[in-house]
Amino acid sequence: MTSKRFLAVLVVLGVSSTATFNAPAPGETCLSPFVKRIERPEKYLYVFCVDADAKDNDFLAVIDVDAASPKYGEILYQLDLGSKGNETHHFGFTDDRTHIWGCSLFSNRIFVIDVASDPARPKLVKAFDSAKDTGLSGPHSPYAIPGRMLISFLGGKDGGVPAGLAEFQNDGRFIRTLEMPKDAPYGYDVAIHPDLNRMITSSFTPPKNYRKPLAKMDLKQFGDKLLVWDFRSRKVLQTLTTAAAPLECRWSLKKDAKHGYCNCALADSIWIWEGDDEGKYTTRKLCDTGKLPVDLSQSPDGKYLFVSCFASDEVQQWDVSDLKNPKLVSTVKPGVEPNMLHLTGDGKRMYTTNSLLSTMDRSDDFWVRLIRVGPEGMKMDPKFKVDLTKFKTGPARGHDMLLY
Repeated sequence: MTSKRFLAVLVVLGVSSTATFNAPAPGETCLSPFVKRIERPEKYLYVFCVDADAKDNDFLAVIDVDAASPKYGEILYQLDLGSKGNETHHFGFTDDRTHIWGCSLFSNRIFVIDVASDPARPKLVKAFDSAKDTGLSGPHSPYAIPGRMLISFLGGKDGGVPAGLAEFQNDGRFIRTLEMPKDAPYGYDVAIHPDLNRMITSSFTPPKNYRKPLAKMDLKQFGDKLLVWDFRSRKVLQTLTTAAAPLECRWSLKKDAKHGYCNCALADSIWIWEGDDEGKYTTRKLCDTGKLPVDLSQSPDGKYLFVSCFASDEVQQWDVSDLKNPKLVSTVKPGVEPNMLHLTGDGKRMYTTNSLLSTMDRSDDFWVRLIRVGPEGMKMDPKFKVDLTKFKTGPARGHDMLLY
């Protein structure tokens, strides 16, 4: 990004030109490109946990992932979030990596957690009802932008549609709400490409539907759209159609790429969006996957895609160096219903959890596993298995992960 373009972005975002800014960096591909990267092997893995029977408070678990530590693979600490029944789900770092914002799908609470003061013992500094100011429900994806957090919501204030986006200062002060358009009212994930000045949002289903048991969910109330936004002006430029339930959005990390990927959960497939020289985008199916693909990651060089297939109990690795001929090169089975994936910045270690939603999980065996990624593909690490069923309060459903 040129210096003039950089300053223009700061002006639009309302950020002073003297503010500290972290330039986009490769690796850790589920993070916003604005988040400061760690330039060393990871020491701690943070796991956002739902108390399995919703009778005790939800919490953040701190796991030792320092390979040289005598406590490697052990749970070091639990941060009590002070409330239960939240359905804690996704969380993300602020741009300076000092705080985590955690979202909850049932209670609408957002938790702001200090991880910089003592990374081994994070502190809850704020918890608030996000529906009060935003007029939205089901906060899902916290996405860092310079000095701010952009949150995607799955529903409107009454738990229906339209969904929307909301912006906050890093300290939690509300800025504004952006409502989804009437012809594409569903929301889910968000991904930004700063150099292209483009933002993509995807579609799921609103709280009124996902709070029901899976067998009772209305499959007609799931979205099939991606929205292309002008990032600076926050205006929708295009509405694109995919298969049902396009979830995670990942811009390609290939140099000069103008495309990205999403996993369509209800169609067992990965789709691609592609931009032309005039900035117009189209979509198409890239490949068929295992059953119910729920998370998507990619290698730091953009050559491989990794997809977790919740209903067929597998993680797949796809070579996407040729977009006309993607190839399945590796498959592992970590255990029942693998879900979230978090790949390290060097592309060699990928952590995975196995809870999707309390209304959709079919197992009561919850864990964190480690997948080793090498030249010959993926292999499970037999020595790393963190059991999330032995807490004093009983089993916990581990969902999203972050590294420190």
